[in-house]
Order: sequence, then structure tokens, then C-alpha cells
Amino acid sequence: MSDFPTKARVVIIGGGVVGASSLYHLAKKGWSDCVLLEKNELTAGSTWHAAGNVPTFSTSWAIMNMQRYSTELYARLGDEVDYPMNYHQSGSIRLAHTKERMQEFERALSMGRYQGIPMEMWTPEEARERYPFLETHDLAGVLYDPTDGDIDPAQLTQALAKGARDMGAKIIRFCPATGVTQQEDKTWVVHTDKGDIACDYVVNAAGYYAQRVGEMFEPYGGRKVPMMVMSHQYLLTEQIPEIEAWSKENGGVKLPLIRDVDVSYYLRQEKHGYNLGPYEPNCKAHWDTDGDVMPDDFSFQLWQ
Repeated sequence: MSDFPTKARVVIIGGGVVGASSLYHLAKKGWSDCVLLEKNELTAGSTWHAAGNVPTFSTSWAIMNMQRYSTELYARLGDEVDYPMNYHQSGSIRLAHTKERMQEFERALSMGRYQGIPMEMWTPEEARERYPFLETHDLAGVLYDPTDGDIDPAQLTQALAKGARDMGAKIIRFCPATGVTQQEDKTWVVHTDKGDIACDYVVNAAGYYAQRVGEMFEPYGGRKVPMMVMSHQYLLTEQIPEIEAWSKENGGVKLPLIRDVDVSYYLRQEKHGYNLGPYEPNCKAHWDTDGDVMPDDFSFQLWQ
């Protein structure tokens, strides 16, 4: 390839939303001489099937601050880079079944309000008024976050990628990284079948391949990436007439997203039905034994 870059300040391995965001933000800071390598098409990995929920809630100040920044970025990004996106800030109600959970929510609310997020605490009765399909018999209360919602992960990735390209960064698709070599001056050479790229830094944004990419760096003192691929599923219901009627009565808005950390699920309106995402306490690991080896490419695929 005559236009294949042989030098870059940063090489990012992985073309999902994390890799595209890293490239976009580096370019925003003036580091436009950066390259993203994607083994298949952008979003072909876990980003392709991500639910796309966008919360701000956290008990960590730093994480809440980062998530708040994300919601603000997503709200303007489509116009900023001229790439339309589906982003719904429907708000969320986070259910508390105990007084202890209410105390946790009160602490998060105080942090959120200080950061400019207008969170509110509601009684079960107030929650039922705003969400008429909610069962409240075992609730101590709820935390309402008006900035919560959902986004299309693929559209978000493409918008970030377009913004990065417009600022001069490069994205090379269908070009897996095959290895790395550290030079005497501690810089790196990233190897691909299309050529080598010398760079100062390498970012591992390989998603469920992050541990395999991390293994490339172990001969140079790199640490093993502590991750495991777990099976997860979500359910999409058929259209529900009561939800359609409620949305029409309320100007076409979506119901707030329900989050329940005690029972461990989220419930989100999807068109005029529901998306239910349970988090299994005894979930199944994949690609964790000699007889169950991670495939070289799992792009745009699902488990049975």
C-alpha cells in the first residue's frame, strides 16, 4: 500500500467504540498523527452487539465525571462531526429495595448535583406516577437521573471515527496487528501483514481480544490483561399496546430506563416493546480452556 503509514505517534489496536474514541480524543488534543488498526470492519466486535446504555451513576467521583462528560459529548457529537446518531436521553429510575441502597443513592445524588447532574430522589408513589407500569410494593425509593439513556453504539463509533479522520487521523480496516517489537529507545514497532508502523505509544483497545493483544507485550515486561469473556444475553419483546399508547399520550417520549442492581437487570423501552438485560450471577465463561479456544476472528457473530 503506497499510502500505508510507517510512522505514527500512537497506534491504537481495535476499531470498536473505545478505539475510535481514543483516536478522536487524541486528535482533539492535537495528536492527529495517530493510526487505528482494525482487523475487520469498525464495530465488528463487542461494540456491534452492545446494548448501548449510557448511565452517569457511579459511587466514584472520577467515573461519574467521565460518564457525565460522555453524555455531554454524545449530545453534541452528531452535529459537531456531521454524522447523525440515535441518542435518547430518556432518563432512568434506579430502584432501591433497602434503606442501605437508599443511602448509597443519596451519596451518588450529592456527587451528581455537585457535578451539575440534576438527579432526584423519588418515593415509590412518585415513581409510580411517572412510570405507571411499575410495581412498588417492595421499594424503599428510587433515584431518578434525567441524563441517563441509550445510544446506537455503531453510529457513535462511526461518528467518532469521522471526527478523527476529519482532523487528520488514519483508520486502517481489515488490517490486524500481528505482533510488536520494542526498540532500544523504548519506542515500538507494530507489525501487520500490510507493513510495520513505528510509534511512541500503543493503545490496546481490542475488546474481547485485549488479553491476546496484551500477550504481545509480555516479552517486554508487559502485564497479563486480567479479563475473561463471559456469555451475556438480552431479550427483546414484541410490541406492547400499553407502551405504545403511553408514548403517544406523552408526545412520543420513551419511558425512563429501569435499573435494578439488587435483582440485577435493566429494562428499557425499545420502540414500543421492551429490552430486558439480566446480569446472571453464575454466568458462563467462553474461550477459557484448551478445548474451547478463542477463534482468530469472531466478527459480527453471536453464540448460540
